[in-house]
Amino acid sequence: MATVYAHTNDGYARASSTTSFAHCRDNSGASFWGTGTASSSTSGAAAYKTTARGAATWYIFRSFFYFDTSGITGTVDSATLKIYGRSYTTGDLIAVKSNSDITNLSGADFDAIEGWNSSGVDNEGNVTKYSSEISTWSSGYNDITLTSDALTDMENDNTLYVCLMNYDYDLKNVDPNTATDTKNGLYYVNYTGTSRDPYIDYTLATVTPTDNAIFFGTNF
Repeated sequence: MATVYAHTNDGYARASSTTSFAHCRDNSGASFWGTGTASSSTSGAAAYKTTARGAATWYIFRSFFYFDTSGITGTVDSATLKIYGRSYTTGDLIAVKSNSDITNLSGADFDAIEGWNSSGVDNEGNVTKYSSEISTWSSGYNDITLTSDALTDMENDNTLYVCLMNYDYDLKNVDPNTATDTKNGLYYVNYTGTSRDPYIDYTLATVTPTDNAIFFGTNF
């Protein structure tokens, strides 16, 4: 088994709106902010609504990571994305394919997701899924099994770009229309030390020798 760690420019992008969930999610004038230097966030992947004195605000957080896969020269048989969680732990998540825009992460990269349609639709069929739906989250390392699409990109591309986002509301375009704390917290590389760094463990497929070996000029 081998390991690759996330680049230090990992972090999150956030959108917020006091108008509507659609206004927040669909890049239509909401307030955007992002950072590639965060050490952790209690809302690293989130989609939620708050209310105060009769006024509502919608928030969406998406976390972005990228990994140097240029040293992978064989067929990747399996891989697990390891993300260290923190409070909160109440949302369902999914890992999807991002793009190179996130190497200098800012609020402008909120939609830096391959295949993303920002026109108010369910994007489950548009994105490239790097995991299945993640329905449990803990304050410790969470193991996210990567899909065959992610394994192929690890083999073929020098960099793997990953977005971790809320599944039920953000990806599926469902308004959390009551006040809710649908948030998942997590740690980034810039947290002190390395004990909570995001990383990928992967295993290469075993190469089977050919049966038609030649030994001392004789075929066996």
